[in-house]
Amino acid sequence: MVDNLLDPSHVAWVHVTSFGGGGTDNQPLEMEKTDRGVIVSRWIYDQPASPYYRDLVKFEGNCDRKQHYEMCLPAIALNKSIYTPTGAGGPDQSQTDKTYINISYNFMTPIDENNTQYIWFQHRNTDPADAAISRKMNDGAIMAFNEDKEILEAVHKGMSKKATDNIDLGLDLGAKTFRMKLQQMIDAEQIEKANA
Repeated sequence: MVDNLLDPSHVAWVHVTSFGGGGTDNQPLEMEKTDRGVIVSRWIYDQPASPYYRDLVKFEGNCDRKQHYEMCLPAIALNKSIYTPTGAGGPDQSQTDKTYINISYNFMTPIDENNTQYIWFQHRNTDPADAAISRKMNDGAIMAFNEDKEILEAVHKGMSKKATDNIDLGLDLGAKTFRMKLQQMIDAEQIEKANA
């Protein structure tokens, strides 16, 4: 689950009809270590909005778009999508009155080695009382999560019967870094228990 939630690049292939779109297949990712985890993000400039957001943003034409995927120890993810009119996005820009922000909070609790309880909710910075938009976003998110589920279950099955070593790709840096931070936390907890 963590690998998926720290991989903005997968949307180009897994979520073609929802979160994918121009720039998601070739724009480089940036990774930042934080005290509480890892952030993988990127700005994509002057591209059409992804299908999921096309009718939600409050402006016409292409956009600048930020994908922000953040994992906080031990297992909380914050995914943020920011859409601005072209030319208004980027790390040094301020939000405008047309900036659209959607934040998804994801909480995971392992049940056993093969199952994880996954609870999520999302909010947006527009139309707080519009139940139709809330339903549309909820239905779209469930559709996208089911696309993830199909892939993740196949990957999990394949990893349980590995025949080859793992291959590290550049886009795996965020997930690998988070796994290392989590293992350090587990190791420290075990040492603390042993010394108690």
